[in-house]
Amino acid sequence: MADETSGTVLRNRLICPQASLALVAIGYAAAQFLLLTPDMGLGHDEAVYASQFSNNDKPAAYHASRGWGTPLLIAPVVMVTDSIVVLRGYLTVVSALLLFGAFRIWFPVRPGYTVPAAAALFAGCWTTVLYGHAVMPNLYTAFGAVALTGLALRVALVDKPVRKADLVMTAIVAAVLPLFRPSDAMVITVSIAGAMAVLLFSSRRRAVLRGLLALSVGSAAGFGQWTLEAMSRFDNPIKRLEAATKSFGTPQWLVEHHVRALDGPTACGTAQSACGVVPAGGVIWLMIAALLVAVGVLATWRSGRAVILVPLVVGCGIAVAYLYYPGMIAPRYLLPGWGLWAIPAGEGVVRLATAFQQRIRLAYAVACVCLLLGGHLYLNHGYTVLNDRFLDLSTRHVKVLAKKIRKLGFRKPCVIYGWRAVQLAHHLDCDPGASFSGLPLPPVTPKPVLAKMKAGYHVIAIYRGDSDRYVTDITSWPEY
Repeated sequence: MADETSGTVLRNRLICPQASLALVAIGYAAAQFLLLTPDMGLGHDEAVYASQFSNNDKPAAYHASRGWGTPLLIAPVVMVTDSIVVLRGYLTVVSALLLFGAFRIWFPVRPGYTVPAAAALFAGCWTTVLYGHAVMPNLYTAFGAVALTGLALRVALVDKPVRKADLVMTAIVAAVLPLFRPSDAMVITVSIAGAMAVLLFSSRRRAVLRGLLALSVGSAAGFGQWTLEAMSRFDNPIKRLEAATKSFGTPQWLVEHHVRALDGPTACGTAQSACGVVPAGGVIWLMIAALLVAVGVLATWRSGRAVILVPLVVGCGIAVAYLYYPGMIAPRYLLPGWGLWAIPAGEGVVRLATAFQQRIRLAYAVACVCLLLGGHLYLNHGYTVLNDRFLDLSTRHVKVLAKKIRKLGFRKPCVIYGWRAVQLAHHLDCDPGASFSGLPLPPVTPKPVLAKMKAGYHVIAIYRGDSDRYVTDITSWPEY
């Protein structure tokens, strides 16, 4: 069938698709080593995740919305060493391996060069590169979404008997996914289940039912852990949901804000100008990406097997939630969507290359594809470097401050209270007290901090700005 052999005109005349995907993964790791700051300090969220199993600091307060996937992922490193360079290098290797594994699952569904093209498009996005070595869950949610969608389609659509290995992997990925971003995992799982329910009307009903069963069993295990934790920490799941969404505010339409953030910053508020101006290059990139997706979907639709619609729909499901997310805009939130949309976009690239090759010489067709991918990488390279520099500057002064505090001398046990408390506690091997990053200290010191003080802890209050110097509770503390 034409759909099943997409890109076969180019096959055997270039490097094989599996090897191409491996080269993409290697290039992805190389981009992180070359473009990103290897000793970049930990951000607030990163420090919270790292502290849970760290060998040199106490666990920071864990918000109701967080999952345990990220702390467990980095536990083998942080339990042994507090080196940020080692941690960043470890995550670079892990992210490259997961990129390869997540997209390799798709080969039985989309044979040919669609898979490596999709992986290259996704790996070339600045958010994918920037968060490759970050202690954050969003990229791993994206890999899980790509893998789980591919596994569901392998079970439901590939014209072969269903393999037990595919069912087991579907259950495992469905169980692991909620450990990273439970809310995202819920949307992704429901979207995939909905797509598979539609396929119940196909000739492979039995295979689809087995796939749905595997998806259900895995999801029950993953969300079962979340439910048990909700009952032990928050009394019941409803209270945990209320605590997790307490700061969301009123939903509002945020498409323009996300367009403004196409080139960064990594996080911005919902004010109209908070995310900066609309980037011309980013808008052009978005239009070309949408065109590639459209080409991929239309081409497979005409061939009679529009499987590309499934990752498109699942990606839209997760994106819609954040287009109304009222608290904060962060490009990393859309990583699962970009990962899934990369598959129809990769199909579009292959279809265009095949059409070019049929009309012009192979060398010219390859040149056109290289020009397209080169423009994608060039634009995102600039955004990667810019945002990496911004993040490095925002965390560098925390490391400098930690060195100054060490020189001043302090005894242990100790508690860091105030500005960037969690990050400083990680550097100084202290307990993290209440953190008020970017905000004035409250007029009354929190009771847990006072309790630590009475218990004999050395409490270090860090304030930012002269206004905090006159906070009532700390005016009598010694100043350094």
